[in-house]
Amino acid sequence: MRRIKLVVAYDGTGFNGWQVQPGANTIQGALQEAVSSVLKEKINLVGAGRTDTGVHALGQVAHFDTSKDMDAETMLRAFNANLPKGIVVRRVEDVDRSFHARFSAKSRIYRYFITKLNLPFFTRYAWLVPYDLDVDLMKAAASLFVGEHDFACYGKPMVPGGNTVRTVYRCDVRARRWRIEVVIEANAFLRKMVRNVVGTLVKVASGKASCEDVFLSLTQKRPVKGVKPAPPHGLFLWEVRY
Repeated sequence: MRRIKLVVAYDGTGFNGWQVQPGANTIQGALQEAVSSVLKEKINLVGAGRTDTGVHALGQVAHFDTSKDMDAETMLRAFNANLPKGIVVRRVEDVDRSFHARFSAKSRIYRYFITKLNLPFFTRYAWLVPYDLDVDLMKAAASLFVGEHDFACYGKPMVPGGNTVRTVYRCDVRARRWRIEVVIEANAFLRKMVRNVVGTLVKVASGKASCEDVFLSLTQKRPVKGVKPAPPHGLFLWEVRY
């Protein structure tokens, strides 16, 4: 048996997230169907993480096992020929059988895009916030998320009652010509954690919450009042590091 690693990009618009669900159009389901069809055997695809409905990816990673001897380049072409519009396999490679897309990962990097320009080719992939944000305040609040914290106020574990402590290696805010980017890297994430972090940063940058509110949310599990998760269409799983 061989273990194959895939690096996948997708536009999450119109998909019900990554994870296979009965009767739902999902990224994992479409990939498994395409790979199984090409290799003519039932494939169980394991992803590095689950993205929610409407969330995109540039560097999602997955693996599967196969008994077929088809070379990686042929697989790449055949998989993409059988995938629906919006999903592209960027890379196929043989890896050691000890590799696991989820458990071998050292960190995940997400990017979130915010724009104040109401143009369709921007707002499809960025959250439209049509007023000025205080980027300096946003950066100050972002720095508070770095380190090991209990993120119970910012998301839910995949398993009910699971651990909510995560280690954030960086949380950067970058101002560009037409957008603001939030880049966050952590060992792992809770469900909707990135979107809730971004929603909080925008609340602070709008003057409707303070850095102290963020500090208390992390140290005393006191939710920042009025925060809603940022919409999914601005979020990208950018890279998984091993």
